[in-house]
Amino acid sequence: DTPGILFTSFPLATTSASEPTALSAADAALLFESQFTSRTIDHTARWLRQRGIGYYTIGSAGHESNAAVAMALRPTDPALLHYRSGGFYLARAGQVGHDGVRDILLGMAAAREEPIAGGRHKVFGHHELAVIPQTSTIASHLPRAVGVAFAIEHAKQTGVESAWPDDAIVVCTLGDA
Repeated sequence: DTPGILFTSFPLATTSASEPTALSAADAALLFESQFTSRTIDHTARWLRQRGIGYYTIGSAGHESNAAVAMALRPTDPALLHYRSGGFYLARAGQVGHDGVRDILLGMAAAREEPIAGGRHKVFGHHELAVIPQTSTIASHLPRAVGVAFAIEHAKQTGVESAWPDDAIVVCTLGDA
């Protein structure tokens, strides 16, 4: 087993919530790549806009550390993300081998092929990533996150089947307007 190269005393649950692991070299690389790529996409959004082929330029600058939150959770834990949580989205996508960059760029170009909004709006969301799409209205997703957490616990207590693991952690990110 290769020891982690960063934050070796900081446990991250990338495989199982009951068996946390230290940040491995591969996880450190994914964390850095997610943060760097998130910032690069911010610059790309402005470049696309200048050429009239991009329509959404509000980036994730200053929120790149959300990628570490994604790395601390399982890819099956539901996430309700603020529109500046590009780092989280990319890290979550990387955890399951999905191309999150393509999703984000399709949203910026208002492309019909964008996986969650079909080109109507740039929003983070993808069923396979357990990222629940949100409106861009500031903090309107907070009650929904509480509702998802309540529903998971209620399903567990009543024996009702749920889309989420019964020990899921619901994450909700927020930021500035």
